Amino acid sequence: MNICIVNAFFPPHVSGTARGAFLLSKGLSRRGHGIVVITSRVNGTPQVEKYDSVTVYRFRSVKYPKLDILHKADLYYNLLPGNFGSLTHILRKHRIDVVLTYGQFFDLTFMASAACKMLKIPVILTIGTRMEHTQSLYNSFFLFADKTLVKYLVARGADIVIALDKLMRDYMIRRYNVDERSIRDIPLAVDVERFEECDALTIRRRYDLDKEDHVILSLGTISNLRNPVSLVKSMPSVLKEFPDSKLLFAGSIYNYEAVRLVERLRLKDSVIFCGQVDYSMIPSYIGACDVEGHDLESGLGIGLASLEAMAAGKPVLSSAAEDNFVNLKLSNWKNIVLVQPGNAEAVAQAVNKLFSDRRLMKEIGENARRFVKEHFSLDVICQKYETLCHEVLKGR
Repeated sequence: MNICIVNAFFPPHVSGTARGAFLLSKGLSRRGHGIVVITSRVNGTPQVEKYDSVTVYRFRSVKYPKLDILHKADLYYNLLPGNFGSLTHILRKHRIDVVLTYGQFFDLTFMASAACKMLKIPVILTIGTRMEHTQSLYNSFFLFADKTLVKYLVARGADIVIALDKLMRDYMIRRYNVDERSIRDIPLAVDVERFEECDALTIRRRYDLDKEDHVILSLGTISNLRNPVSLVKSMPSVLKEFPDSKLLFAGSIYNYEAVRLVERLRLKDSVIFCGQVDYSMIPSYIGACDVEGHDLESGLGIGLASLEAMAAGKPVLSSAAEDNFVNLKLSNWKNIVLVQPGNAEAVAQAVNKLFSDRRLMKEIGENARRFVKEHFSLDVICQKYETLCHEVLKGR
C-alpha cells in the first residue's frame, strides 16, 4: 500500500504526536509499504527529505505567537497559498491509497480531509489531544469550535477514527457524536528497542548526581494541562525520608507555577529544571532515574514519555485509571503505581515506599517492560494499522 501520514508536528519538533507520527512512518515503511509524510516546515528544515524509504514533505508554515488560549505551545499555521495544491499533487504523484491524519483541529488536517474527499481517498483519523482549556472562557470557545467546525469538517468525515485510550474514546462520542462502529482502539506505539539499554551515567554526571542519590524524573512539557505541582509539593515529605533525593524536570516550560513553587518551598537544591532536551537524550534521562512521573494532576491518561519509561523498566507514577486503555488493564503496584489526581501526599507516600524497597521497584519496572513490549511495541501497533488500512480499502 501507499500510505500518507499527515501531522502538523514531526521531528525535529518535540512532542508526543510528532514522535508518534515518526514511529508510525518508520514501522509501516519497514513492513514494506510506501510511506509519505506531510508536515510543517520549521527551524530551517529542508522542504523535501528522505530517511530510510520514507519521503517527508514540509509545507510552508507560520508559527503562532505564544498565546495563553493556545497554552503558549509551539503551534503552526499551514493554510497558506499553494499548500493545498501541493498536497493534492503529492497524493496523486505517490498514488496514495490511504491517508492517516493526526490531530483533529489543525488546519493541515482540514486541508488533508478536503483533498481526500475530492480525490476519494479514505481517511483514518487519530485523535490524540482534547480541545480543552483550564480557563472557562477559552474552554467555552473550544467547545463551540469542537462541536461545529471540527465535528462536521473533520471528525465525522473520517472513514475510521482511532482512540488512543478509553478517555479519548468517550471524548469522541461525547463531543463529535462519532458512531462507535467507526472507532478503533489502538494505543501509542513505543520503540521498545531504544530503551533496552539506557545509559545512566551521562545525566548523573551532568547534574552532579551521586550513585546513591534517589532520582525522580518528570519527563514531558509543563503546561496548563500538564502542570506537575503535586510532584513538587511532595518533595518536602520525600526529602525527610530520603534527603539525597533529586527531582528532574526534562521538557519545555509553558506554565511557571511549578518553578515558583520550588522557590517558595526552598527546594532549589533538590529540584532541577533541565528545559527541553534532544530526543536522542531521552533514554539517558530515563536511565538516570529511579522513578518517573509526570501526568499526576488531572487523570488525563498515560503519555508516550511514561510508556517509554515503562519500556526501560522503570516504575512509573500516574494519575490514570486502571482501565485507562480499552481491553488492557493496568495493575496498580504490579506494573505501574497509580495515585489520586493532584494528591501530593499520596505521591510522597508512593515515592517513599518505592525508595524504601529496591526489590519492589525492580519488580514493578520489569512487569512494566513486559506489559509495554507485549501491547505497545512498534511491530504490534503497526500491524494493527496495516490491518485497518486493508479493512478500509476493502470497505471502499
